[in-house]
Amino acid sequence: MHSALKNLLRNHYTDMQGYVSAGMESDKSADKIFMNANENPYELPGLDGFNRYPEPQPKALASAYAKAYGVKPAQVLMTRGADEAIVMLTKLFCEPHEDAVLICPPTFGMYGVNAHAMPADLIEVPLKKVHDTFQLDIDAIIKAAYNPENSIKLVYICSPNNPTANSFPAEDIQTIITELEGQCVVILDETYAEFAKAPSFANQIETAPNLIILRTLSKSYSMAGMRMGCFLCGDEEFVALARAKAMDAYPLPKASVEAGLHVLSDDIKTIAQDNIQKLLDERDRMKTELRSMNKIRHVYPSDANFIFVEMDDAGAFIEFAKSRNVILRDFSSKALTKDCIRISVGTPEQNDLVLTLLESFNAIPEQS
Repeated sequence: MHSALKNLLRNHYTDMQGYVSAGMESDKSADKIFMNANENPYELPGLDGFNRYPEPQPKALASAYAKAYGVKPAQVLMTRGADEAIVMLTKLFCEPHEDAVLICPPTFGMYGVNAHAMPADLIEVPLKKVHDTFQLDIDAIIKAAYNPENSIKLVYICSPNNPTANSFPAEDIQTIITELEGQCVVILDETYAEFAKAPSFANQIETAPNLIILRTLSKSYSMAGMRMGCFLCGDEEFVALARAKAMDAYPLPKASVEAGLHVLSDDIKTIAQDNIQKLLDERDRMKTELRSMNKIRHVYPSDANFIFVEMDDAGAFIEFAKSRNVILRDFSSKALTKDCIRISVGTPEQNDLVLTLLESFNAIPEQS
């Protein structure tokens, strides 16, 4: 294992023995009779195969992920959404009450939640406003990472970022990865990468030993209900360690595995890509329409399947829409995103309804 990861791991993970489940002892091929896992041999109607434990890390699915992301199967660790990967990485690297996680708010809230759950310290280096969008404060991130009082193990970068919707310049991300090698693990969350023009950093995992990338099928492949994600790492020995010592015995439900293989097949992948293009077209249309509306102050650049908007009376509009059964995300009361809301891009009909609600809201006389 490369020292950029090994030296940051919690010490006991090097020597501890992971649990070896019955499912790890053999593949699940149909020619075998399985009497090793205390399973019920009787299937129930309509639930064929569900009486058997699934493979912990199915080889066919690992190969499908690897093909989709342009990496090797041994560089993929499959998880229940990207959220489980966040939990695992915090557990692997952060000593409770000693180490810290660095985040760049406004960003995805689960990074901080899992840090507190460890519990690990949370160091925040807020994004800075540059040319009406949000950007990484590179110097501040590096300074914080090298401050020995912080003991930062993990640095999270979400690009495209949730909730601000924008991608960060590749050169900025690369600078952070390079400068922090040997000091911190950089976890790059590419949950929304399929909606962005910028290429993935997946082709750099073999040359960046401190880089781990989060991916998910939830957004681009319409699989949020199946909870299918993974992390990518160039260090195959680290991936094997995480699989053996930090995962649950049977992390992937059989139905989710089957669905993952289905959506990553060539036929369904083409449909998913067509749906992504529909969302991108609607995103651009929505941005144009939103900019023309009275109470909209600013529509931020978006490389994701949502739009981040600053507007007058943001909280009131959230409640106005909710009263008409349209649920949007309210960020208006948070310090770094004052008066902002997040609108997920929907179907043309759903988007038209949001625009209509905004027009109706604009027409309401202000209360004196």
